Amino acid sequence: MKKLFAILALAAMATSSNAQIKGDMNDDGVLSLTDIMFIVDVILGKELSCPDNKHPHMIDLGLPSGTKWACCNVDDTRSKQRPENYGSYYAWGEVKSKDYYSQDTYEYYKDGKYVIIGSEIAGTNYDVAHVKWGGSWVMPTKGQFEELRANCTWKWITQNGVNGVLFKGANGGSIFLPAAGYRANDVLYNADLYGYYWSSTIYPNSQKNAAQFFFSSISAYLFYLYFHLGIPVRPVSK
Repeated sequence: MKKLFAILALAAMATSSNAQIKGDMNDDGVLSLTDIMFIVDVILGKELSCPDNKHPHMIDLGLPSGTKWACCNVDDTRSKQRPENYGSYYAWGEVKSKDYYSQDTYEYYKDGKYVIIGSEIAGTNYDVAHVKWGGSWVMPTKGQFEELRANCTWKWITQNGVNGVLFKGANGGSIFLPAAGYRANDVLYNADLYGYYWSSTIYPNSQKNAAQFFFSSISAYLFYLYFHLGIPVRPVSK
C-alpha cells in the first residue's frame, strides 16, 4: 500500500509546477526518499506524534542534540493546550499574557529604552515556558530552532482546520506549529498566514530585538522582532 501512495505522490510531483508540491519538503534542493515518505505518512494519517490527548508531550524528533520538542504552545489556560491551538501570546521575558502589547505596557521598557534582561533567558525567571510548565521545559534557543530547521523535513498543512507547518524528524517523530501570527497593541496580525515563535536568545548586538522563528507556506527561517510584541512560545526539553 505504501508503494502505491509513493507512486501517486511522485506522479503529483512530476505534474506540478510548484517547487514545494514537487516534493522538496525540507527545501534542501534534493528530491529524496525522505521527502517521498513524508508525503506518504501524511496521506496515511501518521503526521501526529502525540500518543494521547493529555498534552503536552515531549516529542522525540531524532535531533543530534537529543532535544525534545513540546507538542503544543504555552497557554495561560492549561486545558486549552493542544497542537492546533495558538496558545497565549507573550512579550519577550514576560511570563503573563495581556490584552495590549506595546512599549508602554512592556515590563522591561523604562525611561524611553528597553532594559536588557540577559542575552539568553532559557531556564530563568524570564522564561515563560519554564515558569508555566516547570521541570525541564524551557524556551528554545536560537540554536535549537536552527537545529530543528536543518534536521527535519517540513511542510505547510492544514490540520483540523488550522494552517501551520508540520516538522518531521528522521525517526518519524513530528510536531505541528500553527500559524498563530503575532500581537501588537490590541490587534492580532497574520494569524492563519504566518507563524512567529520566540526563541530565548537576544538578537546579536541588539538592544531591542530577540531572535524568533518565522515561517510561511513557502519558507522558514530565523529573524527578529521587538521585545514588546506578543509572540507564541513552543517549549523544548532534554
